[in-house]
Amino acid sequence: MKQLILMIFLFCAGLNAQAMTELEFIERLRGTHPFFTQQALSSQIKQVEKHSTTADEDWIVGIDSNYKNENVSDISSLSSAYSKSETASIDISATKKLFNSGSNISLKHSWIDKDKDRIGADTVRNRFSLDYTYPLLRNKDGINDRLNTDVAQISIEQNALEKLEKEENFILKKLVRFIELAYAQEQQTINENRLSLANQELNLVKQKYAASLVDKVDVLLQKDAYQRAQQQLLQAQQDLILLRHEIAIMLALDINKIVAKIDLYKIHETSSLNLKNQSLKASRLLKITDLEQKILKRQLLSFKNKSEMKLDFNLGLVSEGENTNNSDSLSNQSPTWKVGLGLSYPLGAVKSNSNVRKSELQLAQLAQYKQEQLLDLNTQATTLKEKINLLNKILKSNQKQITIAKARTVEEKNRYANGNGQASFVINAQNNEQTAQLSYAQVAKKYQKAVLEFRATIDQLTE
Repeated sequence: MKQLILMIFLFCAGLNAQAMTELEFIERLRGTHPFFTQQALSSQIKQVEKHSTTADEDWIVGIDSNYKNENVSDISSLSSAYSKSETASIDISATKKLFNSGSNISLKHSWIDKDKDRIGADTVRNRFSLDYTYPLLRNKDGINDRLNTDVAQISIEQNALEKLEKEENFILKKLVRFIELAYAQEQQTINENRLSLANQELNLVKQKYAASLVDKVDVLLQKDAYQRAQQQLLQAQQDLILLRHEIAIMLALDINKIVAKIDLYKIHETSSLNLKNQSLKASRLLKITDLEQKILKRQLLSFKNKSEMKLDFNLGLVSEGENTNNSDSLSNQSPTWKVGLGLSYPLGAVKSNSNVRKSELQLAQLAQYKQEQLLDLNTQATTLKEKINLLNKILKSNQKQITIAKARTVEEKNRYANGNGQASFVINAQNNEQTAQLSYAQVAKKYQKAVLEFRATIDQLTE
């Protein structure tokens, strides 16, 4: 038995050298668990999605080539001029949208080479054109072209908050297991102490029995108490070992390094924290809802703009030349320019008006949802705060109960030593003391969990 106690002592001493704090646990979790890599990738995905919304701003380059062979020998109106004609043409164009202004620009070069069987009728034409369109009402300043990009940017901000919220909830879940680890360690310590006391009492009773000072039944009672204490310790050790294996895999560490170095009975100050609405309005959940409202408002601006008439300012510049050879058609160019307005308006505008109405209703719905969120947050935070205060009172009561249980054990042992008591009374007193200590540890575990949940509710768990 002495060897067993020595091994337990050395085992615990070795563990304490490898113990980790709550902060070290979180840092290790962040550095090794794939969940956080997954969240980082979600942020990168949002950035890529935003970049993809600017695809319409790319230059669109096109080329169109044609060759036509025409026989007009049987067409009386043309056969007198020529009977055969060959035409080769190449059109090269480049168009681009300008999101900041909503305008469109188009550049084009056309080359046409006509070869007729009539002498002197061959021609080459080169035409260069620039067309520019600027919206004056619908899509003014590119409000509709930029919609997807603006929404994507808001989604990036939203994702950043959602990422923090998911990470905090994940850390909360794992920290609860860390608290369970601290409790399992405390439970094992309490059961080790109980086994040690049971062993001492058993040895003492055996000595008294050998001296004919006690009955055989006292020895049997102590043996039974020792066996029960040993079984409880083995169960506690099983709980602890399984939990340590779970956390070791989670943190990618050797099991010998999985020991919680925290004060399970530490009391946290919560009375000074303000839970009024103006404080809870800074909650990440509410900020995420605010950004959802921002997206709807941005969409609403575009829907309202799309219900306006389409009025565009159009400008065109053309330079064109034609000659019997390509070089002359390029060097001799005739310029032309045009300017005008284009107007169109859909009668009824059913789709735009429906989208506007729908967005307005969604905004009203989201405003009510935000109020519901605020109520839920206030309820949850207030309830947890009250729970923490009540558990604190229970902890103080547990401390008094342990003091009384220890005093009772001392009295029962004294009475038994003086021949005025029974062995069963001593055993019951020691069991009661152990139960009081375990109850104290269990309440402390609930208290620490409630504190973690409270800190997560007010977004202070990872700060």
